[in-house]
Amino acid sequence: MPALLRFLVRHAVVGFSAAALLVGALVTTDTAGFGTVIRASDAGLLAACLVVYFLGLTFSGVQIGIALMTGQATPDDDGIVRMRSPGRDRRAG
Repeated sequence: MPALLRFLVRHAVVGFSAAALLVGALVTTDTAGFGTVIRASDAGLLAACLVVYFLGLTFSGVQIGIALMTGQATPDDDGIVRMRSPGRDRRAG
């Protein structure tokens, strides 16, 4: 698998995991009656899956943006994404 694709998939998994945890917490704590609506509705599972999907898209994009903007991952000219520590100089090693 190319490094760039591996980078995107890794951060997408992080984003969707965060979305699933958030929706699970919202249902469990019944924030603003969300859990009650999901449990009482015939299409509650579908609604929860859609919320996870759309929040996952958002969180994945944010996660990828943060990784790129902070310099944790920098795609080289040839498209290879290399992880680097924030304190290390780009030209060294």
